[in-house]
Amino acid sequence: MAGILFDFNGTMFFDELFQEESWKQFLMEKTGRTVTDQEFRDYVHGRNADFSLPYFLGRPLSRTEIEALEEEKEAIYRKLCLDSTAFRLANGLPTFLDQLAARNVPITIATASGWNNVKFFFEHLDLGRWFDLDKVVYNDGTLPGKPAPDLYLKAAKLLGVEIHNCIVFEDAPSGIESARRAGAWKVIGVASMRKNHLSDSGVAATIQDYSDIPALFELIGIEPTEKELVT
Repeated sequence: MAGILFDFNGTMFFDELFQEESWKQFLMEKTGRTVTDQEFRDYVHGRNADFSLPYFLGRPLSRTEIEALEEEKEAIYRKLCLDSTAFRLANGLPTFLDQLAARNVPITIATASGWNNVKFFFEHLDLGRWFDLDKVVYNDGTLPGKPAPDLYLKAAKLLGVEIHNCIVFEDAPSGIESARRAGAWKVIGVASMRKNHLSDSGVAATIQDYSDIPALFELIGIEPTEKELVT
């Protein structure tokens, strides 16, 4: 294992309810209709705005339109996050990241989120404690979104490691497919919120959160210390 690549939304921060509520508010304002659960699965979770917005608005959109509309929607999302006590990293994740940092394991994030959200997460969730912002891959409009492999290929390249030696943590089928197409060595599914059918997506294993450090180390091929086994 040369490096670990994390998706963010639904993988490091279990934000499904924030995402769904922000999309509902945004689309009700723009289209006057509600969004079905199937549409959330197919057109929202793990997807970027370039894919989601043209579908929901029913027409092609320029990059400028997409960026403006995406920011409207994400402003709703960020407010929902800040107003909630549930705005925090997944259980056990800070400790897991501390242990990876202590072992100098190369890590980064490959997310469908845009730049404003990435900055927001770094500011409010202390991500700079573990991640180099310059090596985070996000939706800047220059790469195809997941399930295309490009985001994970770029993330591995920025870390200076081979994607075939990387482990990916993902929560959405489109992200899992992206990692598989990229050629990641192993994909670990994170069954956040109501997503509990990841075993059908070809993941090597599924976790609920990051609380069981010894089990995580076993999955990624790292030997825990005696102290970590006790705790």
